[in-house]
Amino acid sequence: MSSTTTYESTSSGHMCDMDRCVERTSLSIRNFGRRFYGCQQWSPDSDQACKFFKWLDKNTCPRGHATTPLVHKRFARYKAEAIATRKERDKAHAREAEARELLWIAKRKAEKTKLALQIAEDKVYKYRLALFLSWTVVGVYFVFSTVLGGHGHTQLRLP
Repeated sequence: MSSTTTYESTSSGHMCDMDRCVERTSLSIRNFGRRFYGCQQWSPDSDQACKFFKWLDKNTCPRGHATTPLVHKRFARYKAEAIATRKERDKAHAREAEARELLWIAKRKAEKTKLALQIAEDKVYKYRLALFLSWTVVGVYFVFSTVLGGHGHTQLRLP
């Protein structure tokens, strides 16, 4: 530490100035409620963040010692509720993904069924058309045979 107003952080080497520091409150069990100056770039999750701090008071007040267990108990309860809520959310997301998958499968089956129905309808149309044409040819044959050939049947004879 070089002077009274400028401090060097040991973690990342950047210089902390008291003007750039912010006032914070400790939430740890040993120092709950104690006020301190800390680098404004500090982050609890980062190992690269500046770790500079300077206590503003000497010790935690007696009220802080009395309230620390209550606050930590409440914090633990909220944390457990948050974890339970995250688990419920994750289960809901999993059920939603499963429902989407089933919906996709159902839509695909519906498309296949619709296509099979269209193919079957096309075959029925073709068979009906073939039946109509064959009966028409038979009818035309009987009409022409009646008109041109009379009512008698001709027999084929072998030579």
